[in-house]
Amino acid sequence: MSIIFFLNGLAFGGLGLASYLTMRRGGDFPLGKQLPWLAAFGFACGATSWVEMFSFIEMDPDLSAALVILRIILQPVTGLLLLKFGWGIFKNMTPLPPWTIFIPGIMIVPIAYVITYASTTFITPSPIEIPIDIWSRYLFYLPGSILAGFGFLRQWAVQGKLGFQDVSKLMLGAGLAFLFEAVVVGLIVPAAPNAPASYYNYDRNVYNAFLGEQSSTGLPLGLTNWWDYEGVLAATGLPIQFWRMLSAFAVTFFVVRGLDVFDAIRKRQLKGLQVERDLAQQSAIQAQITARQTAESWTEALVSISRGIAELENVDNILLQIVENARHLLHADFIGLAILNEDLARLELKCYANQERSDLVNDSLLVDNPLILNTMQTAHRYRSQGNERQEALTGLNFSFSQPAKAVAIVNVNLDNNPIGALWIVRYQDESFSDTDLIWLDCMADQVVIAIQHGLMTTQLQSLSITEERGRIAREMHDGLAQVLGYLNLQVQTLDALHKQNKREKFEIELDQMRQAIQTANADVRENILSLRTTLASEKGLISAVDEYLTEFGLQTGVDTLFHKVEEDLNLSSMAEVQLVCILQEALTNIRKHARASQVEVQIEKNGMNGSGTIYMRVMDDGIGFALSESRRSFGLQTMLERAHSVGGELDIQSVPGQGTTIECRLPCLESEKLKKPSLVLS
Repeated sequence: MSIIFFLNGLAFGGLGLASYLTMRRGGDFPLGKQLPWLAAFGFACGATSWVEMFSFIEMDPDLSAALVILRIILQPVTGLLLLKFGWGIFKNMTPLPPWTIFIPGIMIVPIAYVITYASTTFITPSPIEIPIDIWSRYLFYLPGSILAGFGFLRQWAVQGKLGFQDVSKLMLGAGLAFLFEAVVVGLIVPAAPNAPASYYNYDRNVYNAFLGEQSSTGLPLGLTNWWDYEGVLAATGLPIQFWRMLSAFAVTFFVVRGLDVFDAIRKRQLKGLQVERDLAQQSAIQAQITARQTAESWTEALVSISRGIAELENVDNILLQIVENARHLLHADFIGLAILNEDLARLELKCYANQERSDLVNDSLLVDNPLILNTMQTAHRYRSQGNERQEALTGLNFSFSQPAKAVAIVNVNLDNNPIGALWIVRYQDESFSDTDLIWLDCMADQVVIAIQHGLMTTQLQSLSITEERGRIAREMHDGLAQVLGYLNLQVQTLDALHKQNKREKFEIELDQMRQAIQTANADVRENILSLRTTLASEKGLISAVDEYLTEFGLQTGVDTLFHKVEEDLNLSSMAEVQLVCILQEALTNIRKHARASQVEVQIEKNGMNGSGTIYMRVMDDGIGFALSESRRSFGLQTMLERAHSVGGELDIQSVPGQGTTIECRLPCLESEKLKKPSLVLS
């Protein structure tokens, strides 16, 4: 019998230890909150079994009495801990059905009856440990085991629905083990003269012994211990302690295995959460990559548009580029740009783009959609919310048959005054976002900048024409007009000499006139060449310089050498024009004053990836000049002004008898800064 009590205590002690260790590890599985009570129950029940084991050993009577008192204390405490665990697992692991709210009221009457009946048992002549044992089992063990059993059975159903079949089977085993525990521990008690202990006990027929003579221990004669009744032994061939041990092992096995499986599930859930977190991180990274790619696409588009504006490209081409980029980047099916006409009376379609093509509208096409007109009047941005009437979206994509389902509209404002509208359309029920409106507004700003630069370009062209006319007028005044005036005087001189019959002087004056005419002819031809080279916009810079040098050499007889640069110079249109004009002015000075036989022109680029500085050097082998006494100051000042107008610098080096070198530095588009140039004379 001692070995049975030892194993029983070992089983429940192991249950308590496993519960405690699991509780220390933590976790959010269903048994987590009830583990302290389960651990306490296991330790208390194990201690009770070992106290009963020591009761079999002959020892000092005082020590035996102490063990009896300890068991009297442990028995109800163990039952209370089991009851608390059973109620917790039954109530808290899964929500109770609504009807369970009536359980306390229903239980008032039976509880009152049990308490009254228990009091009668305590006044029955018997040792005090017997009624304590009986009613600890009835009041604590029995309901606690039943509640724990049904709690585990409820978990069996819940875990089965969740798909955790391994846990579900263990919960079923634990539930049945606790119900078996309720029978062998809570229902079968020591024999007593009152029901139900008189029917369900170790031996139902021995309760009459309580009416006879008792031994010194308080038990019926012939019984040395209260557990020596042999009713269960007679019925099953095994003592009740064996069945309780079997119940203890069953409870311990299924509960401990359930805790392990719950822990495995928790780890599996943690792994799943880790996978979800990794997926979320990957999604976040992918979203960041997508956002970065979107930002790079917008940046590339805006830089491309800005470059076209800076290079003074045709405004219509820039507007077409803007709508094409906006439609693609905003994933729209159609985009339109409308501008007010000259008298500000009609809103006309300027250009559009769809999935098939993009085009400028040459004919006057009226835009009369109410949403667009109202957006211009209210000066607010607009995007559809999906609840608009289809009639309101009519006419947004003009002759294209597919109806618009979503639209976003922004104003095109010049000096805070609306001059047009830019809108995008989708044919699917997918509304545009506020971010789309912001990007569309950004494109509308590019439209305004393009229009402003177009106006500025027109003004610059007018100003350039005026300046060029002034330059030609000065050159004609300084050159051709003076020559013609001189020829007029020479003609009068020749007439006088002819009348005076001074043949020798007549021939001298005639020869001077011939030289003056040749000089005037050279100036006129050079002016014609300059005008043709400067205004030939269809030619590239290098081609224009090469052609000009070739013509210059043929006209003047000066040998020309041109060192070409192979890569794109990436100069603005205005800078290219000024560079050619500076070269023309330098060659004019060489023709008129340098008496050079050879001219060398070198154009190179310093920098990579489209940025840097363009260097042009013009070197001659002429007579040179002293800078402080130069007659070329007017021409040099003109070259300086031209370099200054495009943010460049000019450097002149000349020594009498050693030729002249002129170096011009102009910035490329990406590095162009409007800084004051300097004229360095050395």
